[in-house]
Amino acid sequence: MSDENTTETVAGSAHLEVELASGPTGPSGRRLVFAMLASITAVGITLGITGPLFSVLLDRMGLSTALVGLNTSLGVGATLITAPLVPFLLVRFGVVPVMMIGILLSAGGILAAAFYQHAGLWFLLRFVIGIGMSLHWVISETCINSFSSDHNRGFVAGVYSALFGLGFAIGPMIVRWLGVDGLLPFAVSAGLVLIAAIPLLYIRGAAPAMEHEQGQTTMSVLRLAPVVMLAAFISGFVDNAALALLPLYGIRFGLAEGASVELLAIATLGAVILQLPIGWLSDRIGRSTTIIICAVGGSVTVLLLPYVLDLTLMLWAVLFLWGGTTVAFYTLALALLGESFRGTTLAKANSTLVIAYCLGSIVGPPATGGAMDWVGPNGFIIVMAAASVLLIVGAIVWRPIRDASWRRADD
Repeated sequence: MSDENTTETVAGSAHLEVELASGPTGPSGRRLVFAMLASITAVGITLGITGPLFSVLLDRMGLSTALVGLNTSLGVGATLITAPLVPFLLVRFGVVPVMMIGILLSAGGILAAAFYQHAGLWFLLRFVIGIGMSLHWVISETCINSFSSDHNRGFVAGVYSALFGLGFAIGPMIVRWLGVDGLLPFAVSAGLVLIAAIPLLYIRGAAPAMEHEQGQTTMSVLRLAPVVMLAAFISGFVDNAALALLPLYGIRFGLAEGASVELLAIATLGAVILQLPIGWLSDRIGRSTTIIICAVGGSVTVLLLPYVLDLTLMLWAVLFLWGGTTVAFYTLALALLGESFRGTTLAKANSTLVIAYCLGSIVGPPATGGAMDWVGPNGFIIVMAAASVLLIVGAIVWRPIRDASWRRADD
């Protein structure tokens, strides 16, 4: 069964219910998609600001590097706790109210941190901000998938990933411009969160009313979409390991600190720019096929990295392609999820996807760092390549199992 034929099978078997006046391709659906894309851009910028802002100021307060890292990880912890609750919250309160609550929690936490700069309190506030952001994360992806059609879902997911990545990249630049002193960086960050609420005011009539439905659990989602969850896990693994350790890899090979940070900048640029063409390609040749192509590209390009470190243009090209293909793991996982689920089941599946990504982001940096300590700088290359190869194997092995599960559901 092809990727394009799976939607009717799973949607029909899962008894999914979403009520819309205009339908996913009508004006209401398009308005909701645009609102979610605009909103997630503002959220990405906010996350890009608060990350370095909190880290620098906590360091000034005298906290150890380990405690600064723990503070950062509380955002991930909040997501792991909050994401499974999203389907229930959507049924109980609706899309826009829950997203508004998330925005108020995030903005309130940021402003509280500005006025009460106490290290102990900031751990609680970081957790509260993480809850707010995770609500926005899961629901925005669920809505974008709900209101995308099968012929453009990959492209829309690519736009979503690109805008979020662009916002995340702009955030540190704003911190560099504003500095970290005073209320201004906090006010700007909180203001951007509140700006993310503006598009939501225009979609109250377009947002889906979801009803509770039985039969789908986290384990059943994993059985139906194992390769999707594996792709999300590996995406979190690679993304966060690269963010933490790619500059260190360059330094250990003798590059200057500025040039090492530049490695990450080029990879991030590829991650932003290549999501649109990769998403477009997946709409035409199939998302499962595209995810295998990207995994092959991710493994080949990272294996080339040690051989091009002294060749600037080649190095930039390799990093650009590596960043784009590996970040596409999540983009394509998101699009595949939209093919397979609808309504509150899609919300539950999206929550599982986010959890898988977060677990990968927790495991990736220490596993890769341990490999670098064990075998030297090329431990980074070995682990990154192995992660992509694991996705290739999983996509090839699990695809027939997944298709068989859908055929049984259809029968």
